[in-house]
Amino acid sequence: MPSPELALVARAHGVGTHLLSRQTLESLAESADLPALARALARLGAQLEPVAETAGIGAIEEAIRHTSERHLRTLGRWQRRSPGVLDVFWADQERRSLRALMRGALQGAPVAARLSGLVPTPHLPERVLVELARQPSPVAVARHLLMLGYPDADQLLRPVQKAQPELFAIEVALLAAIARRATAAARDGDDTVKQFVRERIDIGNLQNALLIAGAPRDVDLSWAFVEGGRWLSQSHFVAAAGATTPQAALASLRTALAGTPLADAVPPVVTDVARLERVFLGTTLQRLKQQSRSDPLGSARLLGVLLRLEAQARDLRAVAWGAALGTPPATRKQQLVTPWS
Repeated sequence: MPSPELALVARAHGVGTHLLSRQTLESLAESADLPALARALARLGAQLEPVAETAGIGAIEEAIRHTSERHLRTLGRWQRRSPGVLDVFWADQERRSLRALMRGALQGAPVAARLSGLVPTPHLPERVLVELARQPSPVAVARHLLMLGYPDADQLLRPVQKAQPELFAIEVALLAAIARRATAAARDGDDTVKQFVRERIDIGNLQNALLIAGAPRDVDLSWAFVEGGRWLSQSHFVAAAGATTPQAALASLRTALAGTPLADAVPPVVTDVARLERVFLGTTLQRLKQQSRSDPLGSARLLGVLLRLEAQARDLRAVAWGAALGTPPATRKQQLVTPWS
């Protein structure tokens, strides 16, 4: 009788065989336009939730979310037997989702735009994500979370109760709440899981430093630093966040992270912050692939499959929007993060 951990890793390996390969994604990226992509997606069969050959961008995004939810539901059935890694992944995805939903509510974005690229989790399944995307304001999002009994709802309610909520304060509250959950979930895990959590907190602090850099202020920004990271210290965070220009913040962060695994994640320009998460995801997947070869039954295999699932959702969305907007196929391929097998 296999141990619970081995059973979950084996199940993750099975899920991994159903994910799209880099070769398939590159082929999809060559689609001439959105109708051509829809036809190609319709031919994928069970690898993607059904997509009609005439599907538009909204239907394609919905199929991407449903595919992620299906795979996570399969793995979630084994969660009681091996707690930790799945909780870490879910906490990370929920921060991404709530960031998008809070930003969308603050900016009055269309519902479809707020849902774009989100990965459903047990706490925030598809139905709940849609409900949250329909809320008219950040405070309405937080109150809806409170009504649903979401674990961090009370902490997220505080920064959105002002007449004019500040995006920076919301981002800090989100990172702090999810960092606590992910750190607790990783406490009994191995070094692979703990390293991922710590570096993910670093990435969140880095993003927040770039978000506030160059803005006028006369307060100590140390309050906004979230503990638990590995490579970015509080002093380096404050120096970058307090920089007089975004360019100066980038220079400060490059110096602080030189020689660390996060050095390549610092974007070349502030307007390319999306590159930060893309590079981090890609380099982490490469590292996990190497670790799973030496320890095929460890958490690296499970975490690698989970992050490949995130990468697939990101890549399919990038390919779909690239086809819809007519960006060159070469550009679409450059945005892919799913590694070669």
